[in-house]
Amino acid sequence: MSDQENRTPLDEPAAGDGPRSDEGAPAAGDERLTDDREVDAPEPDTEDVAWEGRDPAEAGSDDPGAAEVLAPAGDTVQPGAEEAEDAGPRRPPLLVIVGSALMLVAIGVGLGWIIPSGPLREELLPTSAPLPTAPPMPEAIGEPDSTEPIVRVGDQTIPRGDFVRLYQPGANPDDLLNQLIMRELVVQAATSEGVEVDDAAVTAQVDQLKAQAGGDEQFASFIAENGLIDEANLRRLISRDLLIEQMVLRHTEAEQVHARHILLAAGEEEAETVATRKAEAEDLLQQLDGGADFAALAREHSDDSGSKEQGGDLGWAPRGAFVGPFDEAVFSMEVGERRLVQSQFGWHIIELIAAPEVRPFESMDLLNTQSGQEAFQTSFLPWADKLKADAEAANRIEVLVQSGDLVSDPAQS
Repeated sequence: MSDQENRTPLDEPAAGDGPRSDEGAPAAGDERLTDDREVDAPEPDTEDVAWEGRDPAEAGSDDPGAAEVLAPAGDTVQPGAEEAEDAGPRRPPLLVIVGSALMLVAIGVGLGWIIPSGPLREELLPTSAPLPTAPPMPEAIGEPDSTEPIVRVGDQTIPRGDFVRLYQPGANPDDLLNQLIMRELVVQAATSEGVEVDDAAVTAQVDQLKAQAGGDEQFASFIAENGLIDEANLRRLISRDLLIEQMVLRHTEAEQVHARHILLAAGEEEAETVATRKAEAEDLLQQLDGGADFAALAREHSDDSGSKEQGGDLGWAPRGAFVGPFDEAVFSMEVGERRLVQSQFGWHIIELIAAPEVRPFESMDLLNTQSGQEAFQTSFLPWADKLKADAEAANRIEVLVQSGDLVSDPAQS
């Protein structure tokens, strides 16, 4: 057995494995931390086949090595969504600013009946019987542009308008109130830690939203129709969103490893191709052992379009983010070691750049993996809970308007 074969200690992957795993729900979906927005998973901004996803062969002719990083959490309405589908990264969707579906408690469906027409309808609902209607639900009191303070958090206040814009009829107002307080605490913590948002990044997102809306006039209509007040307020909401994303990453930690790879794609069902590509991989290994530059070979030979231009660099990733064979190999290697590993995507030449260490996450995409979700639960949420407990102990939170005065009472209508 050759030295190169000794570098391939793992068997074929279990069914369903792929180099990176993304089985978890969106990590930022915990109701303790809401958004000034409705959050759906952002469109993938990476095509790294070291992440589990679709078969590279299914990615399309323009995307030979790509794999989905995460699937959308739900449909998100955007201005000009039909036309903007191919316009690049969709972040942020407009409802990312308007509501907060993932972060709020689910609201039950109405009580109206859905009954087919015809004899069955006549039997179940005689024409003389009135159709039942859904009972009225509590609604927010006030206008989206209201600046009336409803909660004091430190030296800042939360305006009624933010509550009105985000409240969903029938939801528990205390839940939204607590979520708004939590968000404000995180934003203030970001200021204390010196975290800043690049104004150019905010401008880029505003420009993207204008383009999706179809122009300045349509964008102004969207702002008005959704109670966003004006562009300055929209910029405030986007800036807060970006601050919170940074804080989530800074305070979500897990053991992570830094590696790079060269992928020679080969479907497991194609025995001849698998053998041929393995021989090619072994040849590349010999070149690397002879002093060839890893990054240069990755750019020239790797079939992973998501990492080849970075010289095969996969960045830092937690345990469990890669598919089985890849994950098992990379977390058992020594720094500088190279190993040939087979996965459902083909043959990977893996090189370990840095040994595993506990560190903050660098990518929001990783928070949408199962391991990212677990890290979010075990590190960020306890940090956020302590943040609120400390603020309460220091009397930094004062509710100025009780939740019962923020929503209507249908019984009194």
